[in-house]
Amino acid sequence: MSGLLSFSANLVRGAAPVKNSDKGLTARLALDDATKADAYRIRHESYLSGGYIDPMPGGMFSDADDIKPNSKSVVIYKWGQPVASVRMCVLDYTTGLEGWDEIPASRIFPEEVADLAASVDHGRPPKLTEINRLVRHPDFATDYELVFVLYRFVGFFVAEERSDMTLSCVRRNHTPFYKRLHFEYVAGPRRYAGVKFETNLMTCRNSRYDSVLRDIPMVDTGSGPQSTYAGLLRGETVNVF
Repeated sequence: MSGLLSFSANLVRGAAPVKNSDKGLTARLALDDATKADAYRIRHESYLSGGYIDPMPGGMFSDADDIKPNSKSVVIYKWGQPVASVRMCVLDYTTGLEGWDEIPASRIFPEEVADLAASVDHGRPPKLTEINRLVRHPDFATDYELVFVLYRFVGFFVAEERSDMTLSCVRRNHTPFYKRLHFEYVAGPRRYAGVKFETNLMTCRNSRYDSVLRDIPMVDTGSGPQSTYAGLLRGETVNVF
């Protein structure tokens, strides 16, 4: 994603903190146990309210991918209350890199993901980022601003990883939105891991990112303060741009 990669390469990690958000929105990378628990609780409430999972002990929904080194989750807070979250899982074919050789999509669509990786031709091992577990708390299910906030952070992490493409296993009713983001249908539907719904595999190559910004500028990572993203990587609670 050309615009993202250019921005990410120029991150100033020591920049001054951003001003307080007038909407009370903050974000935190789920590195500590408390933030991880917030992410798992939001997932549980979101999927449970839609009938996509059965109630789980402790009211938290997590899986084995959450503890892998190629997985990152971001939690969005509104006035201190956890309201939304998203997870990014990175598939990196670099030889000898442990724990980066599998993502949920590669288990559900193994041949298709392998073919997408094989289509990358730039002289280095391909790298693919999957967006998954993108959820809002049921009390904020109609707060669409949260969706765009989540996608800005997704864009930042795709840039940080220098991924060749972004994948998502998309519920059929969400397909039109992903098409607006210039994702293309690959295969499906197939049952997604741990939930009671089927998904289509969709992908957006970085060559399409300029089109995404033209059509939906609200997801432009470059429009957020560099210090916000830098602080996020350090594990800080940051104000959302």
